[in-house]
Amino acid sequence: MAIFMKATLKVDAYKANAVVDALVNKLGPMFEDYGWKMHGCFVERFGPVKPAVIIDLWEMEDMAHVERVMKGDAYRSDPRYLETMELLKEAVIEESLQFLEKRGGLMPTFYD
Repeated sequence: MAIFMKATLKVDAYKANAVVDALVNKLGPMFEDYGWKMHGCFVERFGPVKPAVIIDLWEMEDMAHVERVMKGDAYRSDPRYLETMELLKEAVIEESLQFLEKRGGLMPTFYD
């Protein structure tokens, strides 16, 4: 059964566009090389202006797939990861991860 990860990042509002660009154009394709699929990168438009809130929704095969990628740490030497880390260290104030099971709805799953 597919599992989804919702990553919520609170970031410096002045660096939010650069963070979205890095997530969509660097980290998204990098993690897709490991079999993860980014379903979207969302920016909150209402609520506090500072910090900015960015939410990514990722799909993986299952929790074992998450653990294989995270435990192996191979992505940490990927140039795309290394390039984005300086920006993320400067911009991210807080990050939280939630793992979700799909129980219905219209969004197709990647592994069906």
